[in-house]
Amino acid sequence: MTTNVRGMGEIAAKYWWVILVRGIILILLGMAMLIWPKQSVWVFAIIFVAYLIVDGIMSIFQGLSARRSGQSGTGDLVVGALSILAGIVILVWPKESGTVIAFLVAFWALLAGISGIAGGLALRKQPGSGWGWFVAWGVLAFAFGVIVLFNPAALLVSLLWLVAIWAIMAGILFAIASFYVRKAGNLIVAQTST
Repeated sequence: MTTNVRGMGEIAAKYWWVILVRGIILILLGMAMLIWPKQSVWVFAIIFVAYLIVDGIMSIFQGLSARRSGQSGTGDLVVGALSILAGIVILVWPKESGTVIAFLVAFWALLAGISGIAGGLALRKQPGSGWGWFVAWGVLAFAFGVIVLFNPAALLVSLLWLVAIWAIMAGILFAIASFYVRKAGNLIVAQTST
């Protein structure tokens, strides 16, 4: 058992910098997304299209493999074909695809908002139900739906900002954690060598 702990400590002490580099890359990625939002959206779209096409191909292979083994692979074949088709559609009509997705999100948010408001108001007479929180959530969801409905680009900007802020925060946490990993690794090595 001590050998395994010592080995983990040696790895942590030796390779702590990998976590630091990951953190720095995330911070830079988040900053780049905030500085160059249009380019970031385009890069994200290309990566998403590549994912859809690769995932579609893998699903088709999975469906064919299932058929060879005597099982029905129809679901995988259909999902694979639809995934590839979606990737091609987004690649050929990126702006229109983004607009359609934005409108779907807007209508979902509007319906969720109405539902949240109605559900909250229905709970109003129930003591301790937190009905006000449901109403507040419904109002926020409805407002978001209206904003996206009249300005579909707001959805992309919102998502971009959320991902960028997440990347920066995660990068900072990784960077800080890397020094703790180094310290813990060195401590483990020192304790197990005596």
